[in-house]
Amino acid sequence: MGDPVMTALIEVRDATVRYLSTGQAALGPTSLTVEPGDLSLVSGPSGCGKSTLLRLVNGLIPHAYRAQVTGEILVGGRPVAGRSIRDMSGVVGTMLQDPRKQIVGTTVAAEIAFGPENLGLPRDEIRRRIAEVADRVGISHLLDRATAGLSGGELQMVAFAGVLVMRPKVVVVDEPLANLDPAASLRLMREVRRFVDEGGAAVVVEHRVEEILRFEPTQVLYLEEGSTRYQGSVEGFLAMAPAGHVKLPFATLVARADELPAVPVPPRREGTGGTPRLEYQGVTLGYGTRTVLGDIDLVLGPHERVAVLGPNGAGKSTLLRAAVLLIAASRGQVLVDGSPVADRSILSLATTFGYVFQNPGQALFSATVGQELAFGPRNLGMSPAEIAEESRKVLRAMLLDGEKDIMDRPPRTLSFGQQRRLTVAVALAMRPRTLILDEPTAGQDLHTTTEFIGHALAAESVESVYFITHDVDLALTYADRIVVVDEGRVVADTSPAELARAGDVWSRAGLEATGLVRAVRDHLTDIGPIPHPFDLARRLSLLSRSNPSPQEGTTPS
Repeated sequence: MGDPVMTALIEVRDATVRYLSTGQAALGPTSLTVEPGDLSLVSGPSGCGKSTLLRLVNGLIPHAYRAQVTGEILVGGRPVAGRSIRDMSGVVGTMLQDPRKQIVGTTVAAEIAFGPENLGLPRDEIRRRIAEVADRVGISHLLDRATAGLSGGELQMVAFAGVLVMRPKVVVVDEPLANLDPAASLRLMREVRRFVDEGGAAVVVEHRVEEILRFEPTQVLYLEEGSTRYQGSVEGFLAMAPAGHVKLPFATLVARADELPAVPVPPRREGTGGTPRLEYQGVTLGYGTRTVLGDIDLVLGPHERVAVLGPNGAGKSTLLRAAVLLIAASRGQVLVDGSPVADRSILSLATTFGYVFQNPGQALFSATVGQELAFGPRNLGMSPAEIAEESRKVLRAMLLDGEKDIMDRPPRTLSFGQQRRLTVAVALAMRPRTLILDEPTAGQDLHTTTEFIGHALAAESVESVYFITHDVDLALTYADRIVVVDEGRVVADTSPAELARAGDVWSRAGLEATGLVRAVRDHLTDIGPIPHPFDLARRLSLLSRSNPSPQEGTTPS
């Protein structure tokens, strides 16, 4: 007798998807087979069909998204047609790109318990499972916390715990690194890897390929414009992947330096020191009786690019929410352009700061994109002609002008990454002097990130940009200053080049040294601006050709 035939957990055979809400084809003929022990990486530019593929295998199409589907989709060896989401959830557990869309419990413990309760499991079994998964993903300290008060990264870990507690056969995770600090990303992906090693399987959608490769994907599916451009081994993928679209390992960039596209450098705003745009004087911030940040003294200038790094839940978003009165200081004083923020009108703050939320759902409320873009400018007294021109400019800057009938589209019909860029466009339409961006690049491919960040930094009205991010390379490349927040205080306030070498800060704040960080440490001796990774890769490639055995610490010319 031969070996028993192993049934694939997921089989997608020549599937196509056309959404009825837009009439647009989202996925061309695409195939994917996932067996026990597989860790499948799905990558590609924003809007290429990655999330659509996941919706096919977890039942969200057709239950939550109406679409015309062709081809064959099998989950657990059975066709998905006619099956309920509850039936599918016994095989496939899903962590969505936006965790808020799947959080239903008022507390973390209640959220994790939701699925097992619906299965009718005994109370003692539910409690045991909650304790087990909370410990595995490192959120035991959050079990009594209200989900409404969690950071985006904390919510993502809670959502993942809610997936594991159901004990599916395959986990599907959409952009798992989008809202997570490096330490949390490592913890989550280790648990994904352990789940696979224990006999399960996983499908991971991610642009940041560099950070997934350490977990040894068994196959890579690369999509562009809804079609398969590559399917096979990691080695083959690294040889063909367009370097401008996904984040490849820095060593791969050096090896393929001749193929790297040119990267325009956004102009830096010139200006005198003058009055700080935003100043914290002995400020304490928190929610109810819980203090998040204490005794903060910080000055952010009117012509600076400042990145804010730090672990999930450290208070990064809380810090900048105080600039627009989304939270008030319980002690100390927040000043905007030298005046107490509490004395400023909402209209004055709206024209000073263009605030972009981490979750686009908090900012998008109009029926169409056109109405969304017009709302703020109309309240500022702009004419219809000015509003139309401003809308056209900001849509082009955010790479949304090519979307069919974009002005008439409901914002919710856009992809998650497109919704994020729309919120930046909405902020820019108000012509603010300072942009505050909370995780602006989550859900964006590398090309889109490079383009729209460049446009945001070069916007005519914008004098300064303060952005919260977990993307260390983004902070090092685009910021003049980096502020690191951890354990309720500012633990570092320095230049990108100095931070790259500050090993003690990295270890204390749970930051992870990327390939770019290691290259900066090994090859750059000055403390000036850090080049874009593509530019640094080209320099190091030229150096290696001219000197096959460069000495450690050599500075490229």
